[in-house]
Amino acid sequence: MKGFFAYGACLLAAALILAGCAHQTPAPQTGRAPASGPPPQPGQIFIWGQDAPLSEKDLSAALVPARVVLVGETHDHPGHHAAQLRILQLMNQQGPPPVVGIEWLDHQAQAACDALAGGSVTVEEFARLADWDARWGYPLDLYRPILEYVRQHKLKLVAMNAPLKVVRKLARQGFQALSAAERGQLAPALDLHDPAYAEMIARQFQGHGVEGKEAQSNFMAAQIARDETMAHHLAADLYPWPDGGKKAVVLVGSAHLAHGRGLPPRLERRLPGVKLITFLPVSSDKMEMARQELPEAEGPADYIMVTEPAPPRPPRLGIMVRGAREGLLVEGVWPQGEAFKAGLRKGDIIRAVDGKPLQTPKDIHDAIKAAPYEPHTYQVLRGGKDLALTITLPKAKPASLKRPRE
Repeated sequence: MKGFFAYGACLLAAALILAGCAHQTPAPQTGRAPASGPPPQPGQIFIWGQDAPLSEKDLSAALVPARVVLVGETHDHPGHHAAQLRILQLMNQQGPPPVVGIEWLDHQAQAACDALAGGSVTVEEFARLADWDARWGYPLDLYRPILEYVRQHKLKLVAMNAPLKVVRKLARQGFQALSAAERGQLAPALDLHDPAYAEMIARQFQGHGVEGKEAQSNFMAAQIARDETMAHHLAADLYPWPDGGKKAVVLVGSAHLAHGRGLPPRLERRLPGVKLITFLPVSSDKMEMARQELPEAEGPADYIMVTEPAPPRPPRLGIMVRGAREGLLVEGVWPQGEAFKAGLRKGDIIRAVDGKPLQTPKDIHDAIKAAPYEPHTYQVLRGGKDLALTITLPKAKPASLKRPRE
């Protein structure tokens, strides 16, 4: 999910919780990653540890017993969303029509999801009703094919997530700061004891500017609360369980599936005996990196879906911000980012860009979108003093094998 902002869609993203990194559940093993034979091609699907890709027939057969199928994504990767749609189509062809759970919206947008699934609104109308830009922020066109398919086939669409405002407050101040109404927006049952998951999430602390035990504990609690809330809302739509016979396809950032952590155990706790399988989309140019970085016996997911390489990523400002009374409060600055190089620091308040006042991260995007790679002046308040910082974003470069920050 979203931490350090880029020019473009990532500017709209929720500032605090989650990076979408490689994920996953234990897979059928042969003791090594697929390594021999011709290079994997976009569109192929592998069981981790097997050299030969699955046929479409074998893939369809593998989906038949599954009651919940989780498909990961890097949010701004078109190929990952195409892979998600492919699995959704296969599940829908097998019947009954699957419930579609999405990370992209919190449950307060459920009415908009119901309207789309019922066919009473267009995708554009749905986005307005759901307040897509504020709740999610990634370009709607990345998700349009999936949303159009949901509308066309009248599939139940479940907005699983917790409200961003509540998650942010929890990450900053802890559970004791939440009102009864805010706590009611999260899952009623939260299992916060998860040492293995905590170890994985701890790798994100530095990138998100999380320092100190209390801040780290709050960050972890917010992450788990999101996973628990998503599991809670999806499971509610699959009840009565298991005799209701419903199936689900869950579309989430890959970090929510990491090594069988995040969502899988929380769904399994709510859906006893569920047959759950995971898919990880991986760009063809990153397959070799995945093989080298993971232990031979550690499957990153039950199935690896090879996609086209990601398009060039936009350059990134490298900041985390949230709304404040006088503008946008900078909660973190990536030391290698353009904003840090220009002098922006944690605790600064960005009041305006080129004289245009700021209230939301999207306002930065709107202020520079006409000339994203030209110098722009950021009006900053620091310690009661006004500063003017000039930040120039370099032009986008081709995606590298090293995964950039989100």
